[in-house]
Amino acid sequence: MSDDLVGWLVDLDKLRRMTQRYARAVDARDIDAVAALFHPDGVVDGARGSAPVPAYIDGMRNAPRIFESGMHVLGDPLIDLEPGADHARMDTYAVVYQFRPPGSTEADLVLGIRYLDDLVRHGDHWLIHHRQAINLWTRQGLPQL
Repeated sequence: MSDDLVGWLVDLDKLRRMTQRYARAVDARDIDAVAALFHPDGVVDGARGSAPVPAYIDGMRNAPRIFESGMHVLGDPLIDLEPGADHARMDTYAVVYQFRPPGSTEADLVLGIRYLDDLVRHGDHWLIHHRQAINLWTRQGLPQL
């Protein structure tokens, strides 16, 4: 196997792990870990509008806590990466469960999200330079088991 092919496969794995790292960091409310995944000069377009990465991260830190916990379930990302390139595109579907505290009279929330990411190589790792988070659908409440 050529060194170029091995390097490309390593990069694909690093990119695939980005979605998992993001989901786990957000679900754990580890804002420093979330920030480490984004390029500081980047932009995030999402449910709250468009914001430069520093403002997006500050918004996450300062947002009132509405849900007690959450969990992302991710589909396998579609990754576009040319061998040796320093730029990649990634398209990931997610179902995000947001749970209210036990005993709450307010409904839990389930979201269908599509993350469209432009990533750049930064040293030996990758960072999200532009994220577009698209809300595909929303459901209030969860079925009772």
